[in-house]
Amino acid sequence: MGLALIEKIIALFLMLFAGFALVKKDILKKEDSQTLSKLCLYLISPCVLFHAFTVEVTPERQKAFFLCGILALGIQGFFTFFIFLLDKFFPITVVEKTAVIYSNCGNIIIPIVAYALGEDYLIYITAYIGVYNILLWTHGISLFKKQQKKMGREGSCLEENFRDSEEASLFKKLSGFLKNPNILAILFGFLCFSFRIDLPRPLGQAIKDIGGMIGPVSMMVTGMVLAKMPMENFFKNKRLFFVTFLRMVFFPLCLLFFFKLGNIAGRLPMGKEIFLVTYLSAIAPSGTSVNQFAIIYQQDAEYASCINIFTTLVAIVTMPLFVYLYSWLI
Repeated sequence: MGLALIEKIIALFLMLFAGFALVKKDILKKEDSQTLSKLCLYLISPCVLFHAFTVEVTPERQKAFFLCGILALGIQGFFTFFIFLLDKFFPITVVEKTAVIYSNCGNIIIPIVAYALGEDYLIYITAYIGVYNILLWTHGISLFKKQQKKMGREGSCLEENFRDSEEASLFKKLSGFLKNPNILAILFGFLCFSFRIDLPRPLGQAIKDIGGMIGPVSMMVTGMVLAKMPMENFFKNKRLFFVTFLRMVFFPLCLLFFFKLGNIAGRLPMGKEIFLVTYLSAIAPSGTSVNQFAIIYQQDAEYASCINIFTTLVAIVTMPLFVYLYSWLI
């Protein structure tokens, strides 16, 4: 399982270099990635997440789904607590905190799981994504709001685009969260999964086929963005390497130790494969949402973008390595 998965992860990252080459050769422009990104965000990714719930409902799958959600909550809690303690002794910025705590568990991991493990395992990643989004849009956004208050900056851009000012009602915050097409896909998919609702076959097939594009499109978009990033930007802030070490090396090693010590994989039949999905979600590069929050709250968006891109580049090496260690140790 380990070697086959590593080969498929490497194949996906080769697709990243295809997008990189298209922009470098001026066949496509970096701006074209925005259109493809919207396609991924608003159509392909929701189709993948919804289709994940169309697997056959069994008590074992339901149990595994909820255990993955609990494990995701525990992992995110550990990340948050560690960064809280670290900040007491080694102060770090809000961009660095959120970049370390919140991974890119959607855009990167969904295609890896779909392509490498198979569609039957996609349902387990939705458990992590659900926990992740709830924490990101509560704890994550609160970190940026607190920092913005300290700096005395106005949040007009936030009010205009997200309607999330201090005076905004809880209902408006909730409604904005529920407008996220990926969250809606998870909610409707979970309802279909729980109540065993079957879609008409043509509609189900269309959703499945659209979702099948997630791997190549997502990775080529990342490559297109990388192609126009000046390399000197990565060396402006030396703390980038420390943040990358925490996100891409230290936390994956800690989780390996926890999985081994707690015999996590032994708690379910096929537990090693099922919880690998959760492990992959946790060791992914820094989340792209951090870049967006940094822009909205005026918190060094260029540095946030560098962290996201640099951790993605490092993931080409670290993710296959840690998958190998997982398959060997767990």
